[in-house]
Amino acid sequence: MRQGFAIRPFDGSDDDYQAIVDVWNAAFPDEITNVETRRHHDEHLQKRFLFERLVGEIDGTPVLNAYYGEDEWSHFPGKYRLGIQVVPEYRRMGFGRATYDYIWDRIKDRDPRPTKLACYAREDDADSMRFVEKRGFKVAQRNQFSMLDVRSFDPRPFEGTLKRVDESEVDVRPFGELMAEDKDALHKAYEAGWEFLQDVPFPEPIQKWPFEQYLSEVEGPWGMPESWFMAVDQGRYVGMSQLWRIPAMPARLQTGLTGVARTHRRRGLATALKVRAISGAKEAGFESIRTDNEENNPMYVLNAKLGFKPIPSWLAYRNELKK
Repeated sequence: MRQGFAIRPFDGSDDDYQAIVDVWNAAFPDEITNVETRRHHDEHLQKRFLFERLVGEIDGTPVLNAYYGEDEWSHFPGKYRLGIQVVPEYRRMGFGRATYDYIWDRIKDRDPRPTKLACYAREDDADSMRFVEKRGFKVAQRNQFSMLDVRSFDPRPFEGTLKRVDESEVDVRPFGELMAEDKDALHKAYEAGWEFLQDVPFPEPIQKWPFEQYLSEVEGPWGMPESWFMAVDQGRYVGMSQLWRIPAMPARLQTGLTGVARTHRRRGLATALKVRAISGAKEAGFESIRTDNEENNPMYVLNAKLGFKPIPSWLAYRNELKK
């Protein structure tokens, strides 16, 4: 390993936030982030869970960022998550290996002791896949990422479905209108979203976030609930489609949760919700929407019909440790 490399704790300063953002953006120039979103993420984590960031430097110049901690979204005792990114020209120099060992030294004797490690790697990043697989990680889930050119989206092929939904007892409405009418709209969306999430594939069972943390996401730099659409049946939220900002890429949006209550499926609601949301994004001048689905999820088929095209996908890796 090259001399002069050192790993140190992240200090939370503006300079350190800029350093980890620069490393990430160098590693993934097509998925860039910014300081605002990284800082907001960290400030609204649940404090009862471990989360630490690290910076790797060569003679004081940041070339690596990393994190490790417990998974607040899918937590159980002994499960820890980690991530390591290295500026491309500094790969294959042993910095990732040294950082992985550094992290392991800090969690191996914790209470509870580690029984499972979780991480992600992108399928077009052969170095990262090789790195984690060499250390015993195996693919637990593949999420197919896709992109839609919003500017060329044509809703006309879906007019029949939209008409059928419009003539039904279910109203598809902009969530901005619902928020203006009902002070509890966000809490209702929170509860409905949790209901719909029960049918979304995840590598492990998920836990319900506190409403306050959900609210911090909605009100954060990527939140734009006024762009969401809801399917409402006699006051009950029976479907939703969310869009979120990507602050570092202002012309692009990210799909959040699209879901329909089990009682209201096979009525065209998911299609109607997504067509309304995409059409709204087009009218607002956005250029593209990124989404992801577990590769066997029927929602992926719907997204393909809507015009989403595959892009490099992320793999969820898990390492089941020997007890």
